[in-house]
Order: sequence, then C-alpha cells, then structure tokens
Amino acid sequence: MRMKSMAALAVLMSCSVAAANAAETAPFDAATVDIADILACKIDGGHYVGFSMSFSDDDSPGGAKARGWVRLPPPSPLFSAYHLPKPLNVFGQTTSTVAFKGSAMMAVLDLQDATALGAQQGVTNVLAGTGRFMGERLVDDSTRVDAETGFRFKNRSSLKITSNPAFPGKTLIGCEYDGELQPPA
Repeated sequence: MRMKSMAALAVLMSCSVAAANAAETAPFDAATVDIADILACKIDGGHYVGFSMSFSDDDSPGGAKARGWVRLPPPSPLFSAYHLPKPLNVFGQTTSTVAFKGSAMMAVLDLQDATALGAQQGVTNVLAGTGRFMGERLVDDSTRVDAETGFRFKNRSSLKITSNPAFPGKTLIGCEYDGELQPPA
C-alpha cells in the first residue's frame, strides 16, 4: 500500500518539481543520480522519491543490478542492504555498503563510535551515555507550490547518524526524505 502511495506521490512530485524548476534544462534521471548526494541530503525530496521508485533489484535503469550493487542478506526486517561495486567516499569515510530503511538511505561505515562524526556534522546524540548514537540535523524544511495546480509539496530532509543492533560495530549516516503533498488551499 505504501508503495502505491509513493508511486502516486512520485508522479505528482515529478509534476511539481518540473514546474518549480522550469528553468532547469536537463530532466531528472534516476539512473544518474549521485549516491553521495542522496546520502548528504543534497537532492530534492521529489527527486529522492523518483530515485527510490526506480530502484529495484532488476535490470531497470537506476536499479541495483544496473548499478552493479549486490543485495546482502537482510540485517533485520527493517533494513535492506547492498554491497557496492566500488568504495564510496562520504563524510570523510569510505564504505562499500549502503542500507535503506523507510524513506532513508544510509552509508554503513566501519566506525564503532559515531561521536566525532556527529560533532563534525553538527548532529547531537540524543542517546548520550547509553553506548549508542542516534541523532539528526534538519537540512531542508520547505514548501513548493505548483503554479498551475496550486498543489503544495512540503519537503523535509534530515541528516541522520545512528548505531543500530542490525549493524554491530558500525555507524549509519545518511538522509531521510519526508514529503507531504497538500491540496490547494
């Protein structure tokens, strides 16, 4: 059910993003989106929805197989994880694994303690003193209006850093994209 909602949202988002970015000369192509930009919250929430809707384990453009990613055994029912064909440099670290959870994509780093990374990224640990790390920093909280339809898209993206028992001895860092389509007022 959520995927159908996301598909509808992706279509509407594409219209909204296209209208909002009318000056943009090249259309968004999910197959060429930079994974480091996704992880660092540098893309629009609508583009992330477009990427996530195109992402699958088949040969579709932008999909895992087309990118050379290998699906790993699920670390938990909440995550899906992939091994990348070549290491990715993000946030001053190198990784060969990314994970998806809900509307977030995260790099899986070989980093036992995320404290220094959190300080570097301006992310406060809300679980300080527990031996775990969890925190976020708001990156974007904006609303775009489609001039033709009057529909508004409220975008919220936040950089998240966490340690999670599904990835023992690792730190996860990436972006969670949350959007809400709002009807005309």
